[in-house]
Amino acid sequence: MYRKALRAGVPAAAILLSVMIGAGAPAQERREIELTAQEIVARVDRILTYPRGQIKGRLMHILPDGASTVINLTGLIDENDFLFTFGTRGRGDELKVLYNQGGEDIWVYSIHAQKLFRKMDVDKYDPLLGTNFSFIDLSNADYQANYNAVLTGDAVIKGLPAYRLRLEPIFKGGSYGRLTLYAAKADYVPLRIDFHDNDKVVFKSIAVAKTMERGGRIVPVRYDMLDLRRGTVTIMEFFGFDESMRFEKTIFYHQRLGENG
Repeated sequence: MYRKALRAGVPAAAILLSVMIGAGAPAQERREIELTAQEIVARVDRILTYPRGQIKGRLMHILPDGASTVINLTGLIDENDFLFTFGTRGRGDELKVLYNQGGEDIWVYSIHAQKLFRKMDVDKYDPLLGTNFSFIDLSNADYQANYNAVLTGDAVIKGLPAYRLRLEPIFKGGSYGRLTLYAAKADYVPLRIDFHDNDKVVFKSIAVAKTMERGGRIVPVRYDMLDLRRGTVTIMEFFGFDESMRFEKTIFYHQRLGENG
């Protein structure tokens, strides 16, 4: 091609410049894809951020035979600290779960047993009161900070155009060997996240089933979590928000979880 261009009268310098640009294109394209993937994940993280103040909601865990359990929840949300209380009608408040440092540090207080546990390493992936949600699922720890993201293509989820991203954990050893994230192209809502085990097999999936707009931002208010192995579904809904509430910093100290029950 180079010799043909010379015979056609194309200047050698122009040919060389064209060859150099073409050779550099793949590397430049890869950099742009990586930056785009990280920006998409950052926007997903912002959507998943809990609104500050008080949140009320419930978890409904549904078994394959249709039997269900309802767990009520109250969340006290500060900028980097979240305190959730979970309970049922029959047993009252059962569990307090405290997330510090933006969800990276997890403490669990069993109200009936009056015992405090710190969830570390693989223990973060334990199920919350037998539901499909693990403790780390509710931590809202940034995906961007904990996973390397790669944009792998496009998809259509619930009839909506979406980006498909592969998220590889930065720190190995957890129960999630990989995530596949589908983010809506229009507003970056995470339409679905597939959780892969360490053999890269999908074993559960979460979908943002409903959102609302509050204070000029999109807030998810319903999540559906499907466990493919057990055939169970857990629906988490938020229905009460009081963003005027502010809290003393000391309520987010794990040493105080046992006070007042």
